[in-house]
This record gives sequence, structure tokens and C-alpha cells, in this order.
Amino acid sequence: MRSDKFTPYLSFIGFGLVILTLSVHISFKLGIEKGLEEGSLMLLSVANAVLLVYPLAWGVFAVLEFYMLWKEKQKLKSKLERGKMNKEEYLDQIKKVKTSLGINISYIVILLFQLGYVIVNWDEVNI
Repeated sequence: MRSDKFTPYLSFIGFGLVILTLSVHISFKLGIEKGLEEGSLMLLSVANAVLLVYPLAWGVFAVLEFYMLWKEKQKLKSKLERGKMNKEEYLDQIKKVKTSLGINISYIVILLFQLGYVIVNWDEVNI
């Protein structure tokens, strides 16, 4: 079995998008406070709006990844119950799956907070 089978790559990419979103959002807010010129603020505004919405679209992949990890967890449980896997191997693999599920669920929770922020501040997202 591949060791990277349970790695939540899509969630890691999503975390990167969230970090990028936060950095652009903070830059936009600081640019407003510091009084940057209008052209720079317009570019930051567009980048901010796009990045506030795009990770939410990436959330579809997070949900699909959650489904695949959950299905893998059920498959491992089924293999143990049918006797096709010993207990030590099961515990090793289920630990990897649960870690990946934890990472994935934390990304989904961050997306829910971001969705709430976008809904509350919709006028800010307006391009």
C-alpha cells in the first residue's frame, strides 16, 4: 500500500490558498489605511475579492476529499471485520486516515468561517 494514500493534498493546497487570501486581505486593509494610490488599491481590491471567493469554490474538493477519506476509513474497518487485515496493520492505517480526516475537517471549518465572513461583508467583496 502506498504511504501517501491518505495524505490530504487538496486540503494542504486549500490551506495555502487561505494563507494567500489572508495576506492579500491584510495588504488591502493596510493599503487603505496607509493611503496607497488608487491603481494599487484597485488591483488589491480585485485580488482580495477573487481570493475571498476562490477558496470557497476549492471547498468542493475538500468535501470530495472528506468523502474519499471517510470511505477509506469504512473500507479499513470492513477489512478488519472480515479478517483480511490484522489488528496492528489496521491501527497503523486508521491512525493515518484519522490524521488526514482531522486536517481535512479543520480546513472545512476554516472555509465555513470564511464563508461567514464573505456573507457578512458582501459589500466588501463586490468587484
